[in-house]
Amino acid sequence: MENPSVPNFSPTYYWDYFQYVLRYVDKHYKYLLNPLESEFVESFQSLSFAAQCMYLRLSGRSVTWFKRSSLVYSEIESVEVALDELINQGFVGIYTDSSLNPAFLQVLTKSHCVEFLESISSASKSIKSLSKQALVDMLVGAQIPKKFDPNLWIRPLKLDLYQFCSFLFFGSKNRDLKEFVVRDLGHRQYMEIAEEDFQPYFTTRKEIDDKWKISIWRDWFYTEQDRVDPEQLKESLFDTIIPMASELSELAVPAYERLLFQVGRFLERQNHLVDALEVFELAGSAQALERRIRILTKLKRMDEALRWAEFGRAHVENPTELHFFQDYLARHASKKQVKQVTSRLKKAEKIIIDGSYNGRVEQGVIDYYEAQGYYATFCENGVWKNILGLLTWELIFTDHSSGFHHPFQYAPTIDFTQVNPTRFSELLDMLHDRPSVLVHMQTVAEQHQGIINPLVEWGFLNWELIEKVLMHVETPALQQVLTCMWSRLSTHAKGFPDLFIQRENEFYFVEVKSPNDHLSAIQHFWHDTFAELGIPFQLIRVAWK
Repeated sequence: MENPSVPNFSPTYYWDYFQYVLRYVDKHYKYLLNPLESEFVESFQSLSFAAQCMYLRLSGRSVTWFKRSSLVYSEIESVEVALDELINQGFVGIYTDSSLNPAFLQVLTKSHCVEFLESISSASKSIKSLSKQALVDMLVGAQIPKKFDPNLWIRPLKLDLYQFCSFLFFGSKNRDLKEFVVRDLGHRQYMEIAEEDFQPYFTTRKEIDDKWKISIWRDWFYTEQDRVDPEQLKESLFDTIIPMASELSELAVPAYERLLFQVGRFLERQNHLVDALEVFELAGSAQALERRIRILTKLKRMDEALRWAEFGRAHVENPTELHFFQDYLARHASKKQVKQVTSRLKKAEKIIIDGSYNGRVEQGVIDYYEAQGYYATFCENGVWKNILGLLTWELIFTDHSSGFHHPFQYAPTIDFTQVNPTRFSELLDMLHDRPSVLVHMQTVAEQHQGIINPLVEWGFLNWELIEKVLMHVETPALQQVLTCMWSRLSTHAKGFPDLFIQRENEFYFVEVKSPNDHLSAIQHFWHDTFAELGIPFQLIRVAWK
């Protein structure tokens, strides 16, 4: 972490942040730590302040190795004394390998690599023209040059334990202390939750171990996927992760399912279709079932593909995911049957706009309608999400008794859509008085301006557009759209038409497609829904002039 250029930042801001994390871990997880983890925290806290700061400086960097003489931090009085303490206490190590490893070579300059190669090779003229990566590839595994002093290079140790503390704090390995910096620089604003309201994300040691193990393997997968043979990667998955399934804690199931899908997709893209199929067969998501059917189709195993499509149609409830299975079966019921979204696109109204709008087709359509006297603007997901997010703000954030684990949450981890159904109905009823509900939403926006909400898009807060939508869309239809979104936020807060156009009492939501564009399943869903609810809608296919 580099020093933020903001007045009043503590010179050792990173130490303050990590101490906050350690206090949280001590409060919520002290009795769930194993001896090695407890010893790390105790040993770290027993270091001098300068040594703690030095360790955090090294651990917060993305590189592994550091040249000792290059480490200069103005807030640390004696870097050398701090480093000696860290080495003596086992928090920092020197280079001890007998050969050159890739992680070390990556931090060297090209001139260093050339110097190393010249000490072990006589072809000095030819190697100077090589790229840095080519030099590194030649040096990996080579013996340490005689002139190399291992004491000049150091690396932080116990990084897994350091990262484990942040993992406990965030409940995820994907976030780290940079979250504090981003917040304190003012780049993100979170809803303020009192520390006493925070609840631990993990409640058992098994939950911790399950998610940590999945996270560690996932990191390895991301790092090594382009270097490891796909067969070896699948073998590692089946040796390390798959055996966890039978006793996997409920909290770790989403991470497990996401990982299986990611690995399956990787293998599929590598054209290891049978291997990908084996992975997808072990996943329980509708997404994985869809990929499974697509692979079976490629492999011409149509009986199996159709059988699993029937299974999906019978058991998948999410309308967007269900659409694939319905459409797949319909297309295979008749050789002449075309995909529903393709058929709809072929029947779309066409308009001709100038080719200069290529790459910004929606703006071209806006200008087309404005030239005909319409009010026209972008709307897509933003207007619907903003209406719902501002209307239901209290339901998302009012209950602090559960679902908040740390100060950097976009929303509680509980299903806030189920917290108070009665109040949700009352908020929807406010839509019958359009002027009053508009004032209500504007008041909420003023009170919480800029604070992250999983629905509100502050950069797209267009009050003129919101007022026009409120005034023109019939109340029952508006309530139905918001209810559908609220009941399936993860999938149905997207896919809305691109534009809103209006002239006097005439208005339409408009989906715009360029010549090579396609309709997604969720767009198809909302088009059908708008038609059922009587919300005027147009699908426009653009042709270039």
